[in-house]
Amino acid sequence: AQSMRAYMRGAQIAGIMAEHLRSLGYGARSHTNRDSEVLHIPLVLEAGLGELSRIGELVLNPFVGPRFKSVVLTTDMPLTPDQQIDFGLQDFCNKCTKCARECPCGAISFGDKIMFNGYEMWKPDVEKCTKYRLGNLKGSACGRCMKTCPYNIEGVLSERVFLWSAIKLPFTRKFIANLDDRVGNGSINPIKKWWWDLEFVEGRTVLPTKGTNARELDMDGGRIADKQKIALYPPEVLPAGDNQGVPVKLLRKEAIVRGEQAESPASARRRVGRGSS
Repeated sequence: AQSMRAYMRGAQIAGIMAEHLRSLGYGARSHTNRDSEVLHIPLVLEAGLGELSRIGELVLNPFVGPRFKSVVLTTDMPLTPDQQIDFGLQDFCNKCTKCARECPCGAISFGDKIMFNGYEMWKPDVEKCTKYRLGNLKGSACGRCMKTCPYNIEGVLSERVFLWSAIKLPFTRKFIANLDDRVGNGSINPIKKWWWDLEFVEGRTVLPTKGTNARELDMDGGRIADKQKIALYPPEVLPAGDNQGVPVKLLRKEAIVRGEQAESPASARRRVGRGSS
């Protein structure tokens, strides 16, 4: 509910701003999560609003963490661009695998970054993630990665101290990641429970024996790390973005091979250094 409220509020603000710019004689339009002609993640990175995280296709903001919701406004009005930022997140995510450990379907990589579609990133298994979120009979959606990320903080003063340390003092990052587990961050908070645990079975609504939302921290979740396989589906094997509703046959075995053969960032740098495309 809060997620959709944030998207709706962003769309409202961007729409008002675009209308104002048009009234000044400039071309402008908003791009929301529902109606967009641009890719948000590259633009959010270029705008300096965060860094890519281990979660994958998500820009993490240093102050609101992975809960960041974007809306884009494009215009031909002359503007001074911001710069990309580096607050140490790549190093932090290298030392923390909590989101991968807590992912209920093993879609987040425990391994190193790879090159995907020209980007150096931790690439998630989008097939696993999508099937779990949309096809789970015990409850749709998920959000465990956002819930359990150490950057998903309340913003109180005591937490700001650790945020400052994670940004300014690299040697504290591993300690902060471990401390996040010790204090139980990411556990169920019954005070904030707003949903009813109900399951639809054979035409009847019943209380589930163990619903999706009843997950606690899984300290042994890293047991799958050594045998984890991430499937990659690059743009060339998918339909064009405007072909919505077109069935796609996913060849998972081929996708897993692509994941195993993915180029490392170090190899890509050497290749570019030799002048190869």
